[in-house]
Amino acid sequence: MKKIIMPLLLAVAVLFQSCEGPEGPQGPVGDELVGTTFDLEGVNFTAANEFQYGLTFADAKLGVDVLESDAVLVYINWGTEDVNGTELNAYRLLPQTAFLDNGILTYNMDRTARDFSIFLDGTVDPAKVDPDYTRNQDFRVVIIPSDFALRTAGQVDYSDYNAVVKAYNIDESKIKVVKAN
Repeated sequence: MKKIIMPLLLAVAVLFQSCEGPEGPQGPVGDELVGTTFDLEGVNFTAANEFQYGLTFADAKLGVDVLESDAVLVYINWGTEDVNGTELNAYRLLPQTAFLDNGILTYNMDRTARDFSIFLDGTVDPAKVDPDYTRNQDFRVVIIPSDFALRTAGQVDYSDYNAVVKAYNIDESKIKVVKAN
């Protein structure tokens, strides 16, 4: 029995060692999976625009395709904070709620495959809200390809802008600025 097993094992080893198949298809180029980040500055919420602002991804001229499966995170610039003597912007993920004397104001957003919009919601009449809340608002939009989002599912706190910057290696010095009309 031992005499049969040794040649059989040798034949199996040679057989598997010489197996070679065709190479698989080329993987995607790294830059194709990189999302984009841009600032949206000077958004005004007025009765004329029904207290909403919309932007198509094409009009933003991002230089990348935004897929329907990509995550689009919109952060509102909630002011600045002093961190060790340096003034830094404080960003909060939408939806974001402000509790005002005359009611609740919520900044919210939605998106489609081609665009996104930011709008005011809540219990307060937005026409009666102080202009500090409705005029010249700045937002940061972070688009994360679904491949990245799937790989980091549960590992990134998307409500923490700084955690998102760190997780996706966002270079804030290269963020494009889009001016609202």
